[in-house]
Amino acid sequence: MRVLSASVRWRMTLWYSVSIAAIYFLFAGCVFLSFRYSCIAESRMRLSNELMLVTSATSHSLGRLTALEADYSAIRFHVLAGQQTIYASHAWTSAELPSDVSVDAAGYGYAATPTGRHYAIVQARLQVDGRTLQVGVAQDDLQTLENLHRLLWVLLLSLPGILVASLLGGYFLAGRILSPIDAMARKAQDIGADHPSQRLPLSEREDEFNRLARVFNDTFDRMEDSFNRMKRFTADASHELRTPLAIIRSLGENALQRPRESISCHEETLGSILEEVERLTRLLDGLLILTRADSQTLPLQIEETSLSEVSQEVVHCLRVLAEEKTQSLLFQEQADLKSRLDKSTFKQALINLLANAIQYTQVGGGITVRVRPGPGKKAWVEVDDNGPGIAPEHRLKIFERFYRVDKDRSKATGGSGLGLAIARWAIELNGGTVECEAKQNGGSIFRIELPCL
Repeated sequence: MRVLSASVRWRMTLWYSVSIAAIYFLFAGCVFLSFRYSCIAESRMRLSNELMLVTSATSHSLGRLTALEADYSAIRFHVLAGQQTIYASHAWTSAELPSDVSVDAAGYGYAATPTGRHYAIVQARLQVDGRTLQVGVAQDDLQTLENLHRLLWVLLLSLPGILVASLLGGYFLAGRILSPIDAMARKAQDIGADHPSQRLPLSEREDEFNRLARVFNDTFDRMEDSFNRMKRFTADASHELRTPLAIIRSLGENALQRPRESISCHEETLGSILEEVERLTRLLDGLLILTRADSQTLPLQIEETSLSEVSQEVVHCLRVLAEEKTQSLLFQEQADLKSRLDKSTFKQALINLLANAIQYTQVGGGITVRVRPGPGKKAWVEVDDNGPGIAPEHRLKIFERFYRVDKDRSKATGGSGLGLAIARWAIELNGGTVECEAKQNGGSIFRIELPCL
């Protein structure tokens, strides 16, 4: 039974066979009842015809009954006047039929003889010469019963053949129906880490199995994309971690090889090591944030937040960085806009965008943080700078992890390639989007779009 319950093919076969058996029983019952009804109707029609002959002869004169019996010797009939039998045919007498038979309102009834035979009887009353006579006609039901028994046996004996045929046919049809599933299962076994690009076969028919294969292929596409991003992320993270560790090791080895150097040289070495440790710490913090983002374990506190207030706080916090490069950092508010979001993650995103603008804008440049209404029920928070700008081929990739437009320059300025990736994640977490737009006169605009209250 476990094999049958574990096999969809066998379960479909059994359900198919049970359905066929139920349909066959319903069909057989209808055929048997229909045949029985037609036999009874035919028997009553013959009885009615014979009763008409007997009543017609009786209504003229009782002497005609003898002639009628001579012409129709097979008719079983009798005529009663009260309880007295006036005339009974030889066929009626030889059948040992009783004279008193209970009939229904239409005059039809059944009688059994001492010999075990069953007869259908019809009776009628008529007035002849001032007397009330009762005429009865009987017909043997043996042929009808034999026909009914024969039909019943045919229907019952054909049931095993129907069940065997339904089992074989159901098993074959279930195999044909489930063959696409078997093909998908065999193909799915070949899809793995070594062959992640393989997909399930699709047919030209847009049936349920083809739609299922499309859903699985879409799932495999997402899994392959996640797998590739994980491999790329692991490789990039390993590369980024290797560089500061190699520098720290090199600085330490050089310091050990020169033990008699002055204290200032050792202080310079320790300073360089601390810089690399700080860079490594920022990198690990970014990786930790992205790891928590991928696992969706970061607790959020969604509340109504003023975008202008958060933007002013970020500008105030990072103004000192802009002043170190003699940059002008301005804040513009075109409308007091509010949105429902997690304040801490949104603030982190805006800090990353503004720090990125300060980092790559030249000395003496200008940066503007602007809050203004967008199209529809949207709010825009823009970070506008007049830096060197970003080429179109890099503009769509700068939000990817560890992606750098100028790798040498980014390493020199201490960038890890995770700031914009974290910013995009934080904005999308709050139901918004972020994009980079190039300015005609040089520079870039990083625009955050959020639903506005």
